[in-house]
Amino acid sequence: MSAAIRVQGRQVAYETFGSGGPQIVALPGIGDTRASYRHLAPLLVQAGFTVHAMDLRGHGESDSGFGSYTSEDIGDDVVALLDELDLQGAILLGNSVGAAASAHASLCSSRVAGFVSLSGFVSDPPYFGLIRPLLSIAFGWPWGVSLWGRYRKTLFATPPADLEENHSAVLQNLREPGRLRAVRLMMCASKAATAARLHEVSVPALIAMGAQDPDFPDPAAEAKRQADELGGDNSVVMIEGAGHYPQVERPQETAAAIEAFVKRTVQGGA
Repeated sequence: MSAAIRVQGRQVAYETFGSGGPQIVALPGIGDTRASYRHLAPLLVQAGFTVHAMDLRGHGESDSGFGSYTSEDIGDDVVALLDELDLQGAILLGNSVGAAASAHASLCSSRVAGFVSLSGFVSDPPYFGLIRPLLSIAFGWPWGVSLWGRYRKTLFATPPADLEENHSAVLQNLREPGRLRAVRLMMCASKAATAARLHEVSVPALIAMGAQDPDFPDPAAEAKRQADELGGDNSVVMIEGAGHYPQVERPQETAAAIEAFVKRTVQGGA
């Protein structure tokens, strides 16, 4: 069952799985919902975690109508959730844009003990300046939902069995008023402000990258770059058989990597 916090007079929705144990806050990527964690969350609960899966502002059951949709805004929403639930020592999971938001939240809250970048973007890609105007045009029209739907399917290296059902639900949600605008503004928002401060992130980070992620020319090189730029005790895990959504395509491998990361860096295990 979903719950919500209030941010700037609007609702940001989340759902909690499990109780007790280390606290995880999970963020989906652009144009997706918290259902992105439908396979991973039960595995993490089984491993002893509590998972709070959020809907990004403008997505899922969160309100649209926000004035801004930057990765810093999303990170501020995470901080608001941490404060609302009085979470301590939280681990943040961020897929795609959720990774930049997690990095920002890590800089803004002492409640964060570490974060995981799941095939994440923590900075603008080299071609961002070229495609930004095209994204603004393409997603400024209703047919942008269908365009996103076609592109989203190309991001899976190993499509899950329930992809069609989930894909239909995601596109149906994006057809609701204000949601495509949220996607467009989020896609066009630069991550430069967060990227400039990555070296200040002192909490440990795990870069869990889909080995076949088509969003990166060289996923392994991108994972290493992120680990090198972040300022904490960082490690890299390549998830074989996964594209841009390791939490959906390879949930067991992803859960194992997260559990090992938390035990080693956050809980001080061997």
